[in-house]
Amino acid sequence: MRRLGTWLRGVAVAGLLSTVLPGVVAAASQEQQELTAAKRSWQSTGLASYEYGYRKYCACHPDKPPETVVTVRGGSVVGVRHRPVGYDREVPAEARNLQYYWTVDGLFDLLAAAFDRGAQVRVAYDAARGFPTELHIDYDKNAIGDELDIELTQVVPLTGG
Repeated sequence: MRRLGTWLRGVAVAGLLSTVLPGVVAAASQEQQELTAAKRSWQSTGLASYEYGYRKYCACHPDKPPETVVTVRGGSVVGVRHRPVGYDREVPAEARNLQYYWTVDGLFDLLAAAFDRGAQVRVAYDAARGFPTELHIDYDKNAIGDELDIELTQVVPLTGG
């Protein structure tokens, strides 16, 4: 009798999952398809050397965060500079810190990892070149301060490498 009860609960759970999971899988599948299509569009541009700017929104800069400009050559970050609001001078990041900045391909990897972790993700892609223009990742909806909120301001191809 005990086995029958366990079996019936298993059947009930399986039935519930078969009705709930397709919608969840379909949504995840659509997000993955959009990510894959956008990444394919980005890669088709062949840009290995470019600069992109972004603003990272957080509690420390809720209204107008400084713009960060990332220089990528040959697919690697080679320079970063910050443009603080209200200043006419740029502040370069130290070379030892370049590892903490993303290439556009790195942004795609970041998004893929967030989807895989089941994070809440909102993303918009550039219609022509596919790069993410806005991304918001909330890794834990019950935690404060774990979110990543970025808006790209520009992507400019560079010549010579």
